[in-house]
Amino acid sequence: MTAEVCLMNRLAIVLAADSATTVTHWTERGNEERYFKGANKIFQLSDHHPVGLMIFDSADILRVPWEIVVKAFRHELGKKSFNTLGEYASEFFSFLEQSARLFPAEIQRSIFLEAARSAALRLTIRPDDPTQTPEQRLAESDARVAARRIEVDAMPTPPNLDAEHIYATVGLWRDDMLKLFEEWRDAFSSSFPSDLEKFAELGLLEIFKDPGRQLGATGLVFAGFGDHDVFPAFVEYRSCGLVAGKHVAEHKKQVAITHETPAWLDSFAQTDMSDTFSLGLSRDVYISIMSTLTSGLRVFARQVFEATGQQGDVPNLQQLVNTARDAMGDSIMEEARREHAMPLRRVLGVLPVDEMADLAETLINLQSLKEKVTKNSETVGGPVDVAIITKNEGLLWAKRKHFFDIGLNSRFALRQQARLG
Repeated sequence: MTAEVCLMNRLAIVLAADSATTVTHWTERGNEERYFKGANKIFQLSDHHPVGLMIFDSADILRVPWEIVVKAFRHELGKKSFNTLGEYASEFFSFLEQSARLFPAEIQRSIFLEAARSAALRLTIRPDDPTQTPEQRLAESDARVAARRIEVDAMPTPPNLDAEHIYATVGLWRDDMLKLFEEWRDAFSSSFPSDLEKFAELGLLEIFKDPGRQLGATGLVFAGFGDHDVFPAFVEYRSCGLVAGKHVAEHKKQVAITHETPAWLDSFAQTDMSDTFSLGLSRDVYISIMSTLTSGLRVFARQVFEATGQQGDVPNLQQLVNTARDAMGDSIMEEARREHAMPLRRVLGVLPVDEMADLAETLINLQSLKEKVTKNSETVGGPVDVAIITKNEGLLWAKRKHFFDIGLNSRFALRQQARLG
């Protein structure tokens, strides 16, 4: 996990991110996690224009670190610019699909099939029940596959994928799945379904219909200015990677500073402290409040019902409780917006750029401190990177870690000057 914030007013947009990254792998002793504190999560998307990119969750796409991908795109982009921020995102996604050097077709196919096999096996492999006959276990496995196929067919198709592309790819890759399943059937004979062709199709469709769950997902926050933008903006996507040559990305949010909206504060991944700062309560606290209200209102309604001498159950009790709870929840959030969010936004709207950068760094450090003292994990921490993007100055670093001492590498600075000159 990670903690990231984005602050905007009419002068600039500030991005801040921690440096922690979690690596998970399986060993003989089960699932093991390792934590590192040197990950880069904020990148300059263009050498010549005021646009940046911030990432969270998965650090790579098809085993290629996003850092390598972004730098390759930046080189490919050159001095090209776009009128809006969304067009930069579209250009970036097109680059992903067309970059055969970074993502060879055979690698895409190999990773896809590996995920499809795992998805299929998770559905069928079950501990043997000694009370069942082999025929009963086979019938149960067939029933699970048939039921899951109905569910998968009913799932919506992700963005940038269509039925024609999906079923054409299934037809091309089904035989590869079948060969492996035929080899494995002897080892898992009690769990494998009888129709291996349908089983292979299901495994492939699992990836197409839910690539984020099967292949991993990355949050992408494009931030800065398009050529026609007067004020900054950001647009957030959830990237599910390349799925059989097509980049699948779900548009999550887009916010732009305008004459009517002077400032904005948003957070990504771990958001507890940022939410508490901006609203006065975090999401987990709000959920706890709503849960307590639900149970408390239900008890209170029954007590009132019984106190009036009524017998039996309260008519429409759950509906009455839900209505009252939702009204209270709306009132709590309205109070939070009025007493916390709106005053903060007014102050943020006139905050100098350097103080915005300090505030962004502080919010990350608060989240890191909370994780340190309340949990036994290290999912937030390390140096905080802070980038400032303005219309005329472009992306500037207020704080940035290096894996090398810039003072000892003068030739690096000279190469950068020559490249950008």
